[in-house]
Parts: sequence; structure tokens; C-alpha cells
Amino acid sequence: MKKNNFFIKKLLGISILAFGMIFLNQMTVTASDLTSTNFIIKDPIIGTGGGYGSSTNFQLLSAGHTLLSGVGSSSSFITRYGFLYYEDQEPESITFDLDTATTDTESGTPYVVPLGTLSTGAVARSNGSINSIWVDLDSSDSTVITVLSSNLKSTSVPGDIIPSVTSTMAAGTANYGLCVASTSSTTGTLNEVSPYNGATCVDGAVNTVGVTDGTTRNILNSNSAAITGGRAQIRVNAAISTTIPAHNDYSDALTFIATSTF
Repeated sequence: MKKNNFFIKKLLGISILAFGMIFLNQMTVTASDLTSTNFIIKDPIIGTGGGYGSSTNFQLLSAGHTLLSGVGSSSSFITRYGFLYYEDQEPESITFDLDTATTDTESGTPYVVPLGTLSTGAVARSNGSINSIWVDLDSSDSTVITVLSSNLKSTSVPGDIIPSVTSTMAAGTANYGLCVASTSSTTGTLNEVSPYNGATCVDGAVNTVGVTDGTTRNILNSNSAAITGGRAQIRVNAAISTTIPAHNDYSDALTFIATSTF
């Protein structure tokens, strides 16, 4: 009988030990990605200590036991790892706006450039009576502006398209494209990007235009730096030939996107 009691106690001790092992396994610490609607932080870094200190003349940024810190970059983005790359500073910002008007002024919707009736005898282009596209840009970091066209085509017969190539416009030669007439800024630089920086892009002259098609292309940039008060004028140019089918519904949708490398 005593031997049996000892055997039961021994089994009970093993059961308690097994339960304790299971309980400890459930306490394993894990880490996971941090996500929101638009962003994800892969493998977030955990360290001990760190913070800000300041005096009249200096500011101190400190971090303790940070396992990984540094910078990774590509042609379009830069990634900064670790607490010390997120010091207390002014928030990154970008303001991007489009206008359509014959003169340098702010405009509201609809944003349109009515070219009127195209003929083989002339080139239709942004001038004193046809709207230009105006761009506003303020950004706290390097910014690139791209343009994407859905092609200047007939709404009723989408297969009938006015072609677009990088070249000098000419009456009677079918072509459609954009050129940057001017740029300015308060601080920083707003640059024209090839092929939209043609030799001529003015009112009352034959313009050299850049191709405008179904490919996203850079048209302006801030020269890899911050910019304030950026302003640019973009002229739209179109011409037809005798081989272009006649329609009264040729149109295009131009999409401009400003991307900043914060």
C-alpha cells in the first residue's frame, strides 16, 4: 500500500512538471510587423534606453542597445534603420497642385485644355487663347513629377489615335506632345526633364515636344532637394495630317503624379 502511494505521488509530480513546461512555452515573446492602411514596417527594431537631451547650445540624441542601425537606398527611395534616424524635426510635407489657364493664375475644376478644331494648316498649341497646364510644387525633400497619357484618341472610335513622338511640331504632320515653357521657384530648383525640355516651347512659334503616351515619364524634378514656391508652365501641342480620320471627339486624360523621397 505504501509503495502504491509513492507511485501515485511520483506520477503527480511528473504531471505538475509537464504542466509547468506547457505554461512556460505559452509565455514565449514574439515580434511582428507594424502595419497601417498604407504602410508596413518590416521587423521593427527594439532597443533599451534612448531619448533627447538639450541645452542652450546643443542637442543630444541617444540610443541604447540598438541592434541594427544604418541607411539603405535605391534609385527612388531611402530607408533609415534605428531610433537615431528619427530625431525630433519638422514633419515631411509635400504640396502639389495643377491649374489650367492661358495666364499664370490659379484655377479650379474642370481642368481642361480645349484645343478646338484641328486642321492640317496649323499646329494647335497652348497660347494666349488655349490653356496651358500650370504646376505648383512645395516639398521638404527630393521630388519627381511624372506624366501619363491615355493617348489622344477618338471617344467613339478608340482605335483612331493621333500619334505622339518626340519631335518638332509641323502643320500637316500628325503629332501630339508636351513641352515645358518655363519653371521658377522661391527656394530650390524646379528642373525640366528630357524630352520635355525642347529647344523651343513658346507662344507663336513651332515647338519641340516630348512624347506623351501610355508610359509614365518624368517631366519635372526638384534636383534631388527640397523646394518651395515651385511653378512650371506646360504647353500642349497637337497637329493632324490628311490621313487622320475626322472626328469631333478626340480627347486625352493626362495624369500628373508628384512623388517625394521622404
